[in-house]
Amino acid sequence: MLTLTFALLVLIVTGYILKSIVKPKKFPPGPGWFPFLGSSNVVQNMSKMYGSQWKGLSMLAKEYSTQVLGLKLGRDLVIVVYGEKNIRQVFTEAEFEGRPDNFFLRLRCLGKRAGITFTDGPVWREHRQFTVKHLRNVGFGKTLMEKEIQNEMCNVLRYIEKNNDKPIHPKNLLATAVMNVLWKYVAGETIKEDRLKTMIDLFHARSKAFSMAGSWLMQMPWCRFFFPDLSGYSLINKLNQEISAIIEEAINKHKCNGVDGEDFIYSFLQEMYKNKHTYTEEQLKTICLDLLIAGSQTTSNVLEFALLTALRNQSIQEKIFDEITNVIGDQTPCWTDNSRLIYTSAFLLEVQRYYTIVPIAGPRRVLEDTVVDGYMIPKETTVLISLGDLHFDPELWENPKEFKPERFIDEMGILKNVNHLLPFGLGRRRCPGDSLAKSFIFIMFVGILQKYKIVCSNGVLPSDDPIIGLISGPKPFTIDFVLRS
Repeated sequence: MLTLTFALLVLIVTGYILKSIVKPKKFPPGPGWFPFLGSSNVVQNMSKMYGSQWKGLSMLAKEYSTQVLGLKLGRDLVIVVYGEKNIRQVFTEAEFEGRPDNFFLRLRCLGKRAGITFTDGPVWREHRQFTVKHLRNVGFGKTLMEKEIQNEMCNVLRYIEKNNDKPIHPKNLLATAVMNVLWKYVAGETIKEDRLKTMIDLFHARSKAFSMAGSWLMQMPWCRFFFPDLSGYSLINKLNQEISAIIEEAINKHKCNGVDGEDFIYSFLQEMYKNKHTYTEEQLKTICLDLLIAGSQTTSNVLEFALLTALRNQSIQEKIFDEITNVIGDQTPCWTDNSRLIYTSAFLLEVQRYYTIVPIAGPRRVLEDTVVDGYMIPKETTVLISLGDLHFDPELWENPKEFKPERFIDEMGILKNVNHLLPFGLGRRRCPGDSLAKSFIFIMFVGILQKYKIVCSNGVLPSDDPIIGLISGPKPFTIDFVLRS
């Protein structure tokens, strides 16, 4: 009897191991799978070898000559899509609107599957529509928002003037300005300076610590009990505590009518009193978290790369300054100026291409068995989208490794509408904050270069090699701001 039990156990284990290493029929090409690990070790080694997960995955796709890379990370089937056709399919078709559900993503959402970034189905559709609608109702994406951005631009210029006797680090200065505008529409006021600095520092640390797939907490959530710091679990918990305190304080203040005017939290609380089924305080907290995370670093990182590029290319900077001077003079910049400041706008588009802030977008979850580029993709597969490779595709861009703003200007001297530049995504999961991002980047950049020449603070050009984690950001650098006469 004991022998039979042992034999049965061996058969079960052997069957499980064989099943874990056998790929589904017509699954995309990729590295072989090991028991329990899948291809995680291969992805981690390639990521380490090439400096980021995006570049590691890109090299794997080239190695297997495929536009759809097939992987298994732990127990999860994962594909990475390349090429404009495949990327558009994933961005726009309903089969790819799902989000994975795992320990790491729940932890990121304060321990629950809530909010609008990492949920799907009817609740996601309802709450995303509600969020976009009510943010617009309080002025988000309208002229009022432009005024808030211009006010923050003035605050940034005042800070530069006050601290112009020493080199300035742009990172926290720009991130603070973005979050002040964003939080104004979410909570009707700005976040206290000390809390805001702590939160921005945590966001920067979070971006470096995690990648979109393959992190320890995604593949081995139990490791948090043994390696809380090394796995990033302690960092996420600290971030959650800090941000929860800020959001809860804002919600409680709104419950007591302690904030003047209208904002998103007031709109949500009013709906919560009428519909308590899905409009809960936990959902409100997580949506506020989604908005803060989405807006905190991506927008400011683009602007930071823009300043870095202008610093490293003085001739380009002077060309931008001459255009600003000739077209708007000393008038306060506004978003409508982007159609007149052609070269400046082309420069900012090229920054978003050349330094793709989210080189690996996603993750998405396949809701039904489907086909991508002739390969069978099983239901529940996780999908990652390589925007970084799209923005450097030589079939779409002439000399893609060259920084060239002119590629966005046509023969008539008019700004081109380039369909394969997708920094905000496409479809129903397109970034809802793109209007803030576009306006903020343009107004703040023009406002700074209108007043100041930016030069090296120590005579040595800072590196333009990005740090790539969850998102891409420049290495820390400082600027000397020289007042224009």
